[in-house]
Amino acid sequence: MSLRLVLVIHGLYPFNAAGVPLENILYLGGPNIASEIYNKEYANARICGADKWRKPLAKFLRQPHFIVWDNSDLITHEVMGGLKNVYAIGAGNHFLLVSLVFLCSVST
Repeated sequence: MSLRLVLVIHGLYPFNAAGVPLENILYLGGPNIASEIYNKEYANARICGADKWRKPLAKFLRQPHFIVWDNSDLITHEVMGGLKNVYAIGAGNHFLLVSLVFLCSVST
């Protein structure tokens, strides 16, 4: 059984007594870096969850340089965010391996 953060916060597992209602859980993520947002460079993010909080918060966060899209599909966004990290680690390992092979071939 996989432990997804949303379900742990929601309290669906016996060791977590938080019991936060699913309509009060939001997921904010995207291809942005805090320094870019601070420096008012273009950045974007997606906020997912129930309409109750998602739409007002997305509207509040939107700026000319920071675009916030909203979506009700909390679970898919959470899973795809984790999958993106797996791909990034794999790409980094591939780059490291190719670099090492190149360095070894140049030095011999």
